[in-house]
Amino acid sequence: MQQELISSIANRETYARSDVQDHYQSAQALFTVEKMLFEKLSSEISNSRILDIGVGGGRTAPHLLLVGADYTGVDYVPQFVEETHIKFPHAKILVGDARNLGEFEDESFDFVLFSFNGLDCISHEDRLRALKEIYRVLSKDCIFMFSSHNRDYKYFKKLPWRRKIEYDRKFLKWFLYCLYHLPKHRAMKQHEIFADDYAVVNDSDHRYSLLLYYISIDKQIEQLAALGFSNVEAYDMCGNQVTSDVSSHWLYYLATKK
Repeated sequence: MQQELISSIANRETYARSDVQDHYQSAQALFTVEKMLFEKLSSEISNSRILDIGVGGGRTAPHLLLVGADYTGVDYVPQFVEETHIKFPHAKILVGDARNLGEFEDESFDFVLFSFNGLDCISHEDRLRALKEIYRVLSKDCIFMFSSHNRDYKYFKKLPWRRKIEYDRKFLKWFLYCLYHLPKHRAMKQHEIFADDYAVVNDSDHRYSLLLYYISIDKQIEQLAALGFSNVEAYDMCGNQVTSDVSSHWLYYLATKK
């Protein structure tokens, strides 16, 4: 429990940093898989009530504002909410936490999105709490879309010198980045968690300052099914539907509320 609390606190502090704020405020493009899934779901999300959790710098907001009848973006970092509301003054952007969506009534939304692995930044117990809340505010037969880190990734927990070495400029730059931040990584490793169905580990994001949740496709499907979701589909970052995957660092999921 103490390790999970440390994880949540460390991650929240990271997202409040000015350099991290700048990173997400500058991010604008949708990922290939997001474009494909939004197109796939076009009929479901058109003129719908949309909840965009972990809105961050508003990367997904322009698209969803165009297609939805009613859009709400929430983030648990007040600085994100303040800056993103300036970008989209006519949008409903609120300080909110996926673990407690008490400001919204049951079945308030027809589509819920939690992109960019935002769900992976909280503890395991808080993840289950958030998924229950998302299930509650989602209307029956409607879709929850989110991304999550892949525990089956072939380079899971492997630093550059433990991977297949590629002698190019990009790899060398990343190698030196990891080497520079190795002391931070070693300090964070003591808070890692390895369970049968998930892991919480420190990887290279934001100068090795995060503890992130990793789960395999089959365990993610089991986790969602236990909470009442059905028809779970997994997609790699190219938009291909997959049932197992070792090549993707993270994956997107679609799940339907029964």
